[in-house]
Amino acid sequence: MASHRSSAGTRGALAIGLAAALSMASTAWAVGETAATLSVLSAPVERIAPGSRAERAGSGMDLAEGDRVRTGPGGAALITFLDGSTLTVLADSDVTVKQAPTRADRNGIRVLIHVGRVWARAVQALGRSSITLESNEYAAAAHDGLIGAERVGETFTCWTRRGELRLTERGGQADVVLAPGQRARARLGLATTAEPFVPAASIVEISTSGPVVPLLRIPESGQAAGFTAPGAEVNQVFGALTSGRGNTWRVEVPGGQPGAYTLVLTGTGDGPFTVKITGRYAGFAAYREEISGTIRRDEQVAARIVQRVSGDDPMSARVRGAQVGVLQAYNGGDDGTAVARPEAIPVPGPN
Repeated sequence: MASHRSSAGTRGALAIGLAAALSMASTAWAVGETAATLSVLSAPVERIAPGSRAERAGSGMDLAEGDRVRTGPGGAALITFLDGSTLTVLADSDVTVKQAPTRADRNGIRVLIHVGRVWARAVQALGRSSITLESNEYAAAAHDGLIGAERVGETFTCWTRRGELRLTERGGQADVVLAPGQRARARLGLATTAEPFVPAASIVEISTSGPVVPLLRIPESGQAAGFTAPGAEVNQVFGALTSGRGNTWRVEVPGGQPGAYTLVLTGTGDGPFTVKITGRYAGFAAYREEISGTIRRDEQVAARIVQRVSGDDPMSARVRGAQVGVLQAYNGGDDGTAVARPEAIPVPGPN
């Protein structure tokens, strides 16, 4: 069993990213000029404003209603909306922000998927917000939770891991309500039904107890899922599940990729903690590891989880085992993702 005795430290760059994201979003709402903020998780990513040519995107760019975000092979982008909701635009995808909360209009979020796949963390702000992922024929809407959608040709697929998701067809021919752990595939002229959703054959599961919150970074993708504080949730990974409260937290991500997953623990208080790390294939454990130690409030430590898998397709690959490194002080060297808390950003009053 690995163990770690902490020393004094400060929050890393993730906390800085959180503060920056919240500051940009709050300021943008106040001036009423921006619908969302764009972060580049991995290049290539382009932004296309209405009537303009595509331009290479950079983290911190403003997005307005009508703007498009396009990713190339290996690219991924994060859109952070003013209510705290986030949308990960995965590789080889093209989407348009059709509607987003602004100072003058606080209706729900609507995103049109031209092609490709997205993953969203929807936040119910002020009891009225929602997020809708659309194609030309279908719409998948949720008030809160973890949802995704994909458009390939004439087929529209949607998923939910947390929260209820309603799939409707423009002509009223389809109206399916999905519960957590379900998906539906829709195509005009074919029946649409709910079926089980398994994000990948292999998964990595992190569960913690004690005064820490976990964040898991995916190999080579720039994406992360977990928490940087009890009120700061990050979920940028397709199919990931993040949950917990108090001194018990859980993160589950698809685990079919070889290479190093980085586990970051942030202290929420002073005292001992335990982390259980499990790799599963088809529901059965391929490995189990446990790390324990002590930590101080606001300290960050990290360990690398280097997996061995068989198979080239991350969705079907089989995890065989893993080597879990010892916990070390974390300096945030592989950060760079903006995050936002799950609660709604406070709405400024009239000027």
